[in-house]
Amino acid sequence: MKVLLAYKCHPEGAADPFTSLVPVGLLSLDALLRDLGHEVTLANFSGHDWKQVRQALKKLHPALVGISQFTHNRVDSLRLAQLAKELDPGCRVVLGGPHATHACLEILADQPAVDAVVLGEGEETLKELLEVVAAGGSLASVAGIAYREAGEPVRSAPRAAIEDLDALPIVGTRIGASIGVDYRRQLEFIITSRGCPASCLFCSSPLFWGKGVRFRSPASVVAELRTLRERYGLVYFSFRDDTFTADRGRVLEICRLLEAARLGILWNCQSRVTAVDEEMLIAMKRAGCECIQFGVESGSPAVLKALGKRITPADVERAADAVRRVGINLSIYLITGVPGEAESDLQETVRLIGRIRPQDGQVSPLVYYPGTQLFARAVRSQEVPATLFDSEGGEGFLVRQDPFVERARRSIMKALGKAAEKARFSLGDFARQRTLVGYSFVTEMLCAEALEEEGDWEGALALQRGMIKTEPENPWGFLLLAGLQGRLGRFSAARSAYQSALETVPRHLPALLALGDLALEEGDAVAARRLFTQALELAPGDPGALEGLDAAGGAVHL
Repeated sequence: MKVLLAYKCHPEGAADPFTSLVPVGLLSLDALLRDLGHEVTLANFSGHDWKQVRQALKKLHPALVGISQFTHNRVDSLRLAQLAKELDPGCRVVLGGPHATHACLEILADQPAVDAVVLGEGEETLKELLEVVAAGGSLASVAGIAYREAGEPVRSAPRAAIEDLDALPIVGTRIGASIGVDYRRQLEFIITSRGCPASCLFCSSPLFWGKGVRFRSPASVVAELRTLRERYGLVYFSFRDDTFTADRGRVLEICRLLEAARLGILWNCQSRVTAVDEEMLIAMKRAGCECIQFGVESGSPAVLKALGKRITPADVERAADAVRRVGINLSIYLITGVPGEAESDLQETVRLIGRIRPQDGQVSPLVYYPGTQLFARAVRSQEVPATLFDSEGGEGFLVRQDPFVERARRSIMKALGKAAEKARFSLGDFARQRTLVGYSFVTEMLCAEALEEEGDWEGALALQRGMIKTEPENPWGFLLLAGLQGRLGRFSAARSAYQSALETVPRHLPALLALGDLALEEGDAVAARRLFTQALELAPGDPGALEGLDAAGGAVHL
């Protein structure tokens, strides 16, 4: 069957590096349906205007359109559904994703363009739905969906969760027809589990994935990383599991396998402050972890309780201290605008930030999402209408809209900025990390960066050369050395280091683009054109390569 899997973010998110990407779930569905023999096109319409979207739909003429819907893009996803139905009333339009799952009955009641909603996990459900549609059967036989029966929205029987996540295809091996999809950016984001052990009142994850957490095996995770390194030259990844460290033994085994495989990749992950310990963090750093992100939310015990976090500021400080001792960068997520939050709560958060000294952080106002306890309680108490999300205004709906919220956000951002200035590791810190962790290329990288910031270029270069000598198969020593040599104007040395990096990771696009830029810098337009052409062969349509190729062409004519 001809299938279009599509996503279009809210216009306000089109420039955002995350919301403008296709959700990871669509990549998994795309790979699975290709394996089953369907003719699939994966489309990211976030950078397209509606005229371009219309042209793409008319050209593709799919029999089924699957659309990923979050709260932030709820309006755009419905407009996409309406457009698909307008152009071909006979095509099936199916929604999936968190917002669609939790608001399925309301959507089906109000949106005639939507034929069905896949509830929660989508692979097995969409597979069966396509089989039923192809056979002309009844949607009532498909478990795990919402649909219309006699004109009324209903849910079918629930579907059991997929127990063996390893059985799902590795997305990087199943690339096919696409529109607007930057696979190199997409594939940096890895999912190794489904579900979350927490039950925060503001999060819909537990209801979406079901109770408990399901995990991919360590071998499967490392196999995916190896595949993406070899096929796409990727050497930096972000694990986007709700809580990557939920299973301690699995994390330690992933780290052991990564060290043994000597892939030389850097990565970051998300976790809870109660789900890490020093031994685990040491293993993570030795395996390439350079940053960990915690959902701290607040420094006020009262606010944490109101959010259902089940952590304390003392838990946050213990975890942050361990992260700092090991020498991993700390990033934190914070929330303000919580009902009952007052100036005293804000100051507790500011003081906590000062004590834990994160290198980075984000603060967001508390918003409502369907499928959360927060929203359900607000509806029951008549604080908001059940039809809240019918409004087309904005990406989200603030729980509080009084002046305190923006003032608190600014205060927290200011505190994060001050903390980042004090968060830098000293040379003494790096010495202690080497004693505690042993050799880690992450320590050497961060130390070299610190030395460069202080103007000690020769010290930084010495560390980078040491990385290369210790781990000649690891691309990061070469990449760092090349970058610094280039900044120092030593173009020949930089070129040599980038070429060595490409010998370790032949499909590493940034190194190839950097070589092209160096060739332009040295006035060798012919070499630059050759390098940018090679880059386009690796990544068709890459804007950096296209820009470089234009510059190289211009240089030839000059």
